[in-house]
Amino acid sequence: MPSVQEQHPLLICTEEDKEEIKRLLEIKDARLHEDIEAILDWFNKQPHLVEAGIDRDIVERMLIISKGSIEKTKHRIDNFYKYRALAPELIQNRENVLSDPSDLWSVYTQISIPRMYNGSRISVFAVHDPDPSNFSSEALFRNTFMLVDLRLKYDYFLNDIWLLDMKNTSFSHVLRLNPVVLQKTAQIFHDGTGLRVSAIHVINATNVFQHLVSFMKQFFNPKLMERLHVHDSLEELHKYIPKKYLPKDYGGEEISLSEFRNIYEKEIRSTNTKRVVIEASKMISNENRRPASNINEDYLAGSFRKLDFD
Repeated sequence: MPSVQEQHPLLICTEEDKEEIKRLLEIKDARLHEDIEAILDWFNKQPHLVEAGIDRDIVERMLIISKGSIEKTKHRIDNFYKYRALAPELIQNRENVLSDPSDLWSVYTQISIPRMYNGSRISVFAVHDPDPSNFSSEALFRNTFMLVDLRLKYDYFLNDIWLLDMKNTSFSHVLRLNPVVLQKTAQIFHDGTGLRVSAIHVINATNVFQHLVSFMKQFFNPKLMERLHVHDSLEELHKYIPKKYLPKDYGGEEISLSEFRNIYEKEIRSTNTKRVVIEASKMISNENRRPASNINEDYLAGSFRKLDFD
C-alpha cells in the first residue's frame, strides 16, 4: 500500500505522488529543505509579513508551484499576502461563515477529485440551482479560497485540470459576476498562488458560454482561453479524462456530485478543517509596514489587467 504522511480526507496525495512530482521537477529533498529554510528566513525578516506567519507546508507547496525557484516563490508569497489583504470580503469572516448552518454549496458544486491524475488535480464546477438570483460571485470565490487554502496546506500537484458543467447557467448568471471581485480573485490566483491550469474542459455549453468567455477575456490572457476544450458528449470528454477520475454524473467511477457536496459540507466544518481555514485567513500582509510602501496604486485605480496562468 502507498505510504502517506498527514493528509486531508478531501485530498489524497501519497508519498509516491510527491516523489514523482519532485522527480519531474528535478528537485532533490536536501535542496528542497535548504530552500524552504532560506524562504522562511527571508519571510521572518519582512516587517509587513512576519506577524501573519506562514506554514512550512505552504512554503513547500509554493516552491513546487514555482518549479523550485526561490525568487519566484518569494514574489508569489509576497503577492499572495498582499492581494488577500486587499480582498477582505473573500478571505476574512470565515469563523462566522462556518458557524452558519446554511449550506455553502446550495447553488453549485465545486470539488476536487481525491485521486491524482498524472500529477494533476482535477476540479469540477457545476451549477445545480438554475435560479440566478441565488448565485453570488462573492460567495463563490469566498468558498473557493477556503478550498485553495486547504490545498496549499495538504495537496501536492503540478497542474490543475478544470471541468466546467454549464448546465443550468444563463446569461443572468454572467451578469451577476462582480468584476471587482473577479479582478481580486484573478490577482490572488495568478500573482499569489501562481496556479497552473493545463486544461479547462467544458460540457453542456450553450450560447451563454461565449458571453462568459468574452467577459473573462477582460481579466485573463488569451493563452488561458486557448486551453479550453468544449465537448459535445461525455464520450468525447472521456478521451481527455479517464472515467476513473470523473463523478458518476459524467459517466465516471467516482461518487456523484451530490455525494461529494454532502461530504464537503460536513468536512469544511469539521474541527481540524475549520481550524485550518480560519488560521489561513490570517495570511494577509500589513501594507502599512511594507518597506518603501507603494500601496498598489494600479489596484486602487481599478484598472483591469490581463492575467495569465503559466
